Amino acid sequence: MRYLNKIVFINSASIKYAEIELDGNTHLIGTQGVGKSTLLRAILFFYNANKTKLGIPREKKSFDDYYFEYQNSYIIYEVVKDNVPFCVLAYKVNGKVAFRFFNSEYKRENFVDANNRAFESWDKIRNAFGKEIHYTPLVSSYEDFRRIIYGDNKGLNADFRKYALIESKQYQNIPRTIQNVLLNSNLEAKFIKDTIINSLNEDEFIIDIENYAKSHLRDFETQINDIKIWFNKNKKGQIIVRNQADRVIDKYRVFNYLNREKRELALSLNSRMSYIEGEKPILLSNFSTENNTFNSIFKKKENLQELHLKREQNIVSDIKYITKELAKAGEKQTEYKNQNITYLIQKVAQKNTLSNEQKTLGEEKNLLTSSFGLISQKYEALLAQVQNQHQEYTNTQNAETNKIQSEFSDEKAALIDRYQALISQIKQDHKAEQEKAFNELKNIESEENRIKNKKSELKHQTFFIAEIEKCKAEKETLNNQLNTSTSIISDSKNKSENIRKEWELETKEIERNFTVSIEKAIDNSKKLEAEIEVIQNKIKQSKSSFYGWLNDTIPNWENTIGKVIDEDTVLFNSDLNPKLIDNEVATFYGIELNLNALNSRIKTVKEYNFDIEELKNKIKEVQKASDKLNLDKSSSLLKLKTKFQKILKEFKDKSAENEYVSTQTNEKLKKNNIEFNEWLQKAQSEKGKILLSLDSELDKITSQKIKAQEQIELIKKGIERKITLKEKERATEISNLNTIKNTRIEEISTAISANKIACDNRILELKKQQTSELDDKGADTKRLHLIDVRLTELVKSIDFIAFNERIVIEFEKDKRELFDKMPELKANKISLEKKQHAFETEHKIELNKLEEKYRNQKEIVDKIQLKITEFESDESKFLEFKKSETYASIQAYFSDATNKVEDTKTAVAIISEINDKHYKGIETFKELQQAINNFNGNFNEHNIFSFKVKLNEDIDFLNFASDLKEFIEADKINEFEKRVNERFANIIRLIGRETTELNSKEAEIEKIIRKINDDFVNKNFVQAIKEMEMRTQKSSNPIVKLLIQIKEFNDENSLLLGESNLFTGSDTNSKNQKAVELLKQLVKELEKSKNTSVTLSESFDLQFRIVENDNDSGWVEKLSNVGSEGTDVLVKAMINILLLNVFKESASKQFKDFKLHCMMDEIGRLHPNNVKGILRFANERNILLINGSPTSQNATDYKYTYKLAKEQSKTDAKKYITKINRLVKVNSKVLN
Repeated sequence: MRYLNKIVFINSASIKYAEIELDGNTHLIGTQGVGKSTLLRAILFFYNANKTKLGIPREKKSFDDYYFEYQNSYIIYEVVKDNVPFCVLAYKVNGKVAFRFFNSEYKRENFVDANNRAFESWDKIRNAFGKEIHYTPLVSSYEDFRRIIYGDNKGLNADFRKYALIESKQYQNIPRTIQNVLLNSNLEAKFIKDTIINSLNEDEFIIDIENYAKSHLRDFETQINDIKIWFNKNKKGQIIVRNQADRVIDKYRVFNYLNREKRELALSLNSRMSYIEGEKPILLSNFSTENNTFNSIFKKKENLQELHLKREQNIVSDIKYITKELAKAGEKQTEYKNQNITYLIQKVAQKNTLSNEQKTLGEEKNLLTSSFGLISQKYEALLAQVQNQHQEYTNTQNAETNKIQSEFSDEKAALIDRYQALISQIKQDHKAEQEKAFNELKNIESEENRIKNKKSELKHQTFFIAEIEKCKAEKETLNNQLNTSTSIISDSKNKSENIRKEWELETKEIERNFTVSIEKAIDNSKKLEAEIEVIQNKIKQSKSSFYGWLNDTIPNWENTIGKVIDEDTVLFNSDLNPKLIDNEVATFYGIELNLNALNSRIKTVKEYNFDIEELKNKIKEVQKASDKLNLDKSSSLLKLKTKFQKILKEFKDKSAENEYVSTQTNEKLKKNNIEFNEWLQKAQSEKGKILLSLDSELDKITSQKIKAQEQIELIKKGIERKITLKEKERATEISNLNTIKNTRIEEISTAISANKIACDNRILELKKQQTSELDDKGADTKRLHLIDVRLTELVKSIDFIAFNERIVIEFEKDKRELFDKMPELKANKISLEKKQHAFETEHKIELNKLEEKYRNQKEIVDKIQLKITEFESDESKFLEFKKSETYASIQAYFSDATNKVEDTKTAVAIISEINDKHYKGIETFKELQQAINNFNGNFNEHNIFSFKVKLNEDIDFLNFASDLKEFIEADKINEFEKRVNERFANIIRLIGRETTELNSKEAEIEKIIRKINDDFVNKNFVQAIKEMEMRTQKSSNPIVKLLIQIKEFNDENSLLLGESNLFTGSDTNSKNQKAVELLKQLVKELEKSKNTSVTLSESFDLQFRIVENDNDSGWVEKLSNVGSEGTDVLVKAMINILLLNVFKESASKQFKDFKLHCMMDEIGRLHPNNVKGILRFANERNILLINGSPTSQNATDYKYTYKLAKEQSKTDAKKYITKINRLVKVNSKVLN
């Protein structure tokens, strides 16, 4: 028997010296504060060697300072091992409590001298030991101390092995249980479970979840997500990541195509610059020649204009003269018309007639007066005298009038000549100005005609015809190219579709063949599993069934009843209740059989287990065959995939390239259409602009023409105004002369009239006298009177004719010289105008010819000039381009050999395209970067595909795109899918296997719990506790739950694992998804968990149920404050004792003969009956109790009773020491 026999205090915890026997139940009594708990803690320290788990309050002194206050403070534990004692010395070394073991019973003299003083050092104690007592080296590690005491001494010095109280590697629950009893700790299921589990086997199976977290399942969810993302579809049925990958590849292709196009354009630019270098000198020479010709035509055109102007001026001058003469004739005709020239001509024409009539009447009068000659002569003489006087006066006055008229005519003629000279001078002065104005008008009219002609030509003219035709030709080329690309794409797609269908058919054929084989394997596996289940059921029932009874009761039953018993319905039946009636009669229901003739035999449990192993091996073989089939299937599908993907890649590349070409061609077509429409619009705009310009010029010319005409009119009016002024001045002077003349003539005429009146009166008087005398003489006076009246009238008419005859003479002169020539003048004017028109027409024809030559030549010159400008613009643009970053990116291509091509685009256009491709390349590269970043956003840095997600340099992005293109084209996702599927299967199987192993002790644990429950029922001596029961429940640990679910999944689907079905849409997808979700949840729980492993105790939950009198705790996982305070202490102590007993029984396979202690403080809280019951409850299980209470109620219940008391120290009045007296078997050893 092994047990802690004694504890000795020397100068420790206010105890100078005390020996306390512990080989039986021990009761420590005394009032509060005397040190009962102190002693109990010291005993507990022997079992747990843990200063922090002694229940010492924080405000109190520490264990070292309180128990080992002095240099000679000691605690000695005496242990009996197989009736041989050894001791453990605890003392302070370098401020910390340490231990030494020595192979001797406790002897006072080894620690206290003759003066009752404790030795002050280890050296003195060692000297006191002498040579007879062996001691160990110092043990300063509390862990080492516990290992020595509990026999977990592997790796320790061999000297320590003999000091073991028990021998167990899993001793930890012993000190924990003991301390829980003393400290009245809350009783938790985990502690109980650990105690039970540790009692099963010293080597507990655990699942290393840290290994799962850091190895098996490391990045599992990430990798699952990495694979799964390639199969996830959105609401539209699209796989986003594949679309993103396709976008990266498309952008990468476009980027490469742009670089290729840029290279081709660079070669074209090089060719263009070489062409310019050779052609420009020739072009400059041609320009010089053609420009000279152009200048020559321009001079001819100017000379023709001058010649035409001179010829036109002569004709215009003649026309002006005729127009002037016709105007003059018109003026004179108007003047004569105003003088009533017709009447005057008629009057003058009557001159002779009137003269003859006057003569006739005169003769008649003479005849009538001839008889009266004297009277007639007298009166005729008188009349003649009067008439002669009047005639003479009239003649004199007429002579004066003629003189005045002559003077007037002379002065008028001189005046007219003078003013005509002035008018001529005015005309001469303004002639140059007038001619200039006429010439300017002529030029304007010529320019007007030119603009009108140009405007007329503009209607049929097409601008930018070369550019428009070029666009049309380019459009036709692009359409042909687009049709070719479209045809290739369509053909590639059709061929790809056919190849895919062929691939799909062959794939289905392979899958069908393998599916049949795999299904057979699954059926075989299920049959084998069913057989295993039958055998396992037999094994489970082996102890409770007839089979178990036979094994326990009938020796060699296998060769007797075993040969005839029905194995399935009888042997493993649990309801038969067999009983042994007669062991000597070997009959079967009274019939004796010769069983040696039967070869049948009953298998043992071991053989059944062996059969299970064989069946499991067969299942493994089936699994291997299934795995091989899956591998072969994957291999066949992979070969098929490689074969068809190679073909599809060619079509895909061809299709992709032509799709890009098609896209670019469409873009070019759009650009071409825009450019074509721009050229048309530009042509229309140019035409409209020129038309607008011509209209503007025409408006301007019209305005200038109006201004020129107005200027001419203004000059004419100026001249006319000046001439009119002079004519007015002339008219005024003539009028003044005429007035003077008329006045003088009027005066003369008046004088003549007055003289004539006087004469007429005298004549009349004379005639009256004559008439009277003649009448007196008998003459015909009436006839004479009529004759005289008529003669008077005739004289007046003849006088009128004489007065106006000069006007008629002048008219006749003007008529001869002017009026009669008017038709001729008009005909001449018409002739001159026709001649002018002919000259104008001839000029226009010649001018148009020169204009056409001029335009043609100008077009040639402009074309050459445009080409030169184009070359210079190209050269300038190229020089500027050479400084750009774009040129730096293509400079290397300029060293490549090129063929000279004349008909190329301009360098400006090529550079523009290069820049466009360059910046489009930059834009495409940015889009590529964006596409890659979007794609990489789906993955972290440690993704399963090793995609590099942190890209810094441009080359990194390009390499990534190239690798991704290869990844997609090689369909490497399937390889990773297969790899993850295999890893998935391995993890599921491993978890299934380890979880099965973890739960393999379930039946044994249940058995132990039943034993504990039965133990309580059979050996319960505590009346207050009516019932105490424990039961197991499924684990609430989330990790364990998940492990079990994964195991169940593995059991149901073991043969399907490893197929490429984690991410596909097959029938098993929901199951696989469930498994994946379980693993994901497991990963999350592992991340949350702080534990590194899952132990057996975590694989199930444990619940308690306590019935204390009428109080039922119900099923709980943690016990605290059950009933009253005393009952709470009692229940927890009972459970701990039961658990401690469980561990005791299974702690060591070598021996079980040892005792342990449990300490209960303040046992006085328990009823005396309960005290007695708890003591017996513990002692029945080889557990000794050390209790503390204020008083002793029944000393006979304990082997030892010690009373503790405080008394004042004799050496220090302020200090109190503890005295301990043994009341039972009193043998006081307290030092005073």
